[in-house]
Amino acid sequence: MSDSPITVRVDDRIRLLSAILAMTTWPEQEQDRQPHGVHVHARMTRAHLTEDEYHPAVLSMQELLEASLPLDTIFSFASYLNWPGVRARGGVPKWASREWPAQIRDFLHRTRLRNLWEEDAGIWSRAIEEAGRALAKCQPLDLLSKFFGPLPVELVFQPNLCYPTDQSVGFRWDRSIVAVSPPRIAWGNNPPWPYDDDIPATCQDAFGVYARVLLREYLRGHPGPVEQAQRVRLPIPNVFRAQNPDWIDQFSVIFISGATAIFLEQTFGEGESKSYVMMTHKAHNFKVLPSVIEVMRHYLAEQERGKYSSFAEFIPTFCKGLRVTEQLKKL
Repeated sequence: MSDSPITVRVDDRIRLLSAILAMTTWPEQEQDRQPHGVHVHARMTRAHLTEDEYHPAVLSMQELLEASLPLDTIFSFASYLNWPGVRARGGVPKWASREWPAQIRDFLHRTRLRNLWEEDAGIWSRAIEEAGRALAKCQPLDLLSKFFGPLPVELVFQPNLCYPTDQSVGFRWDRSIVAVSPPRIAWGNNPPWPYDDDIPATCQDAFGVYARVLLREYLRGHPGPVEQAQRVRLPIPNVFRAQNPDWIDQFSVIFISGATAIFLEQTFGEGESKSYVMMTHKAHNFKVLPSVIEVMRHYLAEQERGKYSSFAEFIPTFCKGLRVTEQLKKL
């Protein structure tokens, strides 16, 4: 396997959607959720586009956000557009209006957004170089394939500098899984934090996105084991359950958190894994995470011995085993 299994690049269709998102109410919602400074390029993007805050392309994206469509889904619209024509290739998904491609195309030309990208070409080039250095030794597929089977996919990482956030988005684009990830949030007038300033954090972010996309596909492809597993109530905090009433969302957070902790330990050592577990506990009050890791390690060991041919076989056992492990710890 190559030392650099993740391709770092900038696709202008994704960058264009990021710029449109910067003009919706999303940045303000992010500030309400977690107040933070805004780095230079994000401010310049909004200043450059300020006269087109109510452009039809922006309003169409705002409607999708208000309909609670996930950012992962919204950003996947990039895969339906050609470039540089910005026209739909073979139609648009049912959740998007037929007019949106034309609106996006008009937004690009009207705002002369390419001029801003050219002015800030150095910032984007540095971000690509920094992310490339950070991800050079990151091998997500080594662990993910043990859960999801052979994965003939290309992993792509795109820096996101268009709006300040700590959330990454991810989606499938043909045979690629794309992670669109921001740098660590900067404060004041500082430029974005370099992606290689905290290499484990950048790798953790990328791994989490790839795991999320692949898990979503895997669960859709195995409805039987999922239906059986859903009969088990997951041992998670009531506040988190209320915020995420859907069982799939609950399971996804648990799985991705456990897999990420194991990945960090395998890649960077026990210290990084423990730091991540502590951070996740603070974010979600997840006292259950050590038990999740224990059950996942049990699966990996049993799979190595040939007991399970696929993770789908283990999913119902995973949920039961997690409850039992938690109950034993309370004795």
